[in-house]
Amino acid sequence: MSATLRRRPAAEPRRTLPPSLPVNGFAMTRRWITDQARTIEEIHDIYGDIASIKFAGGRGGIITRAPADIEKIFRAPPEEVPSATGGSPIGPFVGEHSLLTLNGRRHLRHRRLLLPPFHGDRMRGYADDIQAIAAAEIATWHPGTTMPLQPRMQSITLEVILRIVFGVEDTARQDDLRAAIVKLLAYTENKWIMGPSFIAAIRMGRLVGPVATVAKEVDRLIYAEIALRRKDPDLESRPDVLSMLLTAVDEDGEPMGEQELRDELVTLLFAGHETTASALSWTFERLVREPEAMAAATAAAEGDDPDGLLDATFQETLRLRPVVPLTARLLAAPMELSGYELEVGDLVIVSILGACRHPDRYDDPLAFDPGRYLGGTKPDPFAWIPFGGGVRRCIGAAFANLEGRMVMREILRRTQLEAVDPADEGLRRRNVTIVPSQGALVNVIRVDR
Repeated sequence: MSATLRRRPAAEPRRTLPPSLPVNGFAMTRRWITDQARTIEEIHDIYGDIASIKFAGGRGGIITRAPADIEKIFRAPPEEVPSATGGSPIGPFVGEHSLLTLNGRRHLRHRRLLLPPFHGDRMRGYADDIQAIAAAEIATWHPGTTMPLQPRMQSITLEVILRIVFGVEDTARQDDLRAAIVKLLAYTENKWIMGPSFIAAIRMGRLVGPVATVAKEVDRLIYAEIALRRKDPDLESRPDVLSMLLTAVDEDGEPMGEQELRDELVTLLFAGHETTASALSWTFERLVREPEAMAAATAAAEGDDPDGLLDATFQETLRLRPVVPLTARLLAAPMELSGYELEVGDLVIVSILGACRHPDRYDDPLAFDPGRYLGGTKPDPFAWIPFGGGVRRCIGAAFANLEGRMVMREILRRTQLEAVDPADEGLRRRNVTIVPSQGALVNVIRVDR
């Protein structure tokens, strides 16, 4: 009796994907967590616009800096390129009702509810408060000292969050919330604590250990503030963001729920505190090493700045040193990028760092030149993307620019700073941001109180 020979089914043809660095998944995961910016730089130096990334556990994705690819991603229907943040370590921090993690109609609903406080006259009304907060911080500085600016910028931006976003006026409640937030952020800088927390966030979608404990305390204080604000008889006339969110309703007349408010407030805390502090630190890390740019910015700060040089300086800093180096999408529809056919379920990483230094879009892309944005020149929407783009562009971008301009103005008017070391500071990862490796270390020469 002869055996029946069966033909094996033809193997699926292997997809052609971009090349990747010749390191194993565990090594790449470690580099991605500890040295993300330099890893991205190395990938673009070797492979150009597009490459593959292979992480531990079989995870991986495609990273691109090509402006044409980025335009395609940002212009695609939102349902075809949903955010991948919910499955990242950030997800458990901000929650499932955050603008960073929501997709589809729910994302659009929250965006509409959050938009009014960050645009128009309401936002411009915050300028005096930001200026006063910056002036109070500068009054604590002393001539003849050497200090890193990063902690000082964090102090300013945290006060802005407490007063303008949360609207906390009671000193004791301010102190409690400030202390809890500072403790949580300190934990996120500790690699021995954050290593297990990052793994748990990715694998289990939740926080663990001391990070979870302190995060619960922050939540308790936020919920208490929400409850107190609801009882405020002047709620509808208050200018702070929390009060406006409490009175906002969607097109169906529905307000945000408690969990939705909590998640968006935590999102504003992390997105508006850490990122703006890092951007301001980089601004002065650059200026103290660029005498002509420093002199021009100081003159603009002391006058009316008719040319918008302070804004241009902040924009150029964000181009050269974007504080968030990437954004990611999980494809829900096939897409072609740089000649490669990608499939549903592929992770696409938009290289903010690479796009903002793209050699085809910028002359001398590594040079610090605020003049790029003078004379009516607007940033390229697909190669100047420190705030992302498309329907997911950071809703607080205008507020961040206002805060950057007002804080820069106060520091330039009231102080004289110089570099401790003429060499550029390196790039160091702090939470989800990239900060100066020495914290923007400066010598304080003069302080006018």
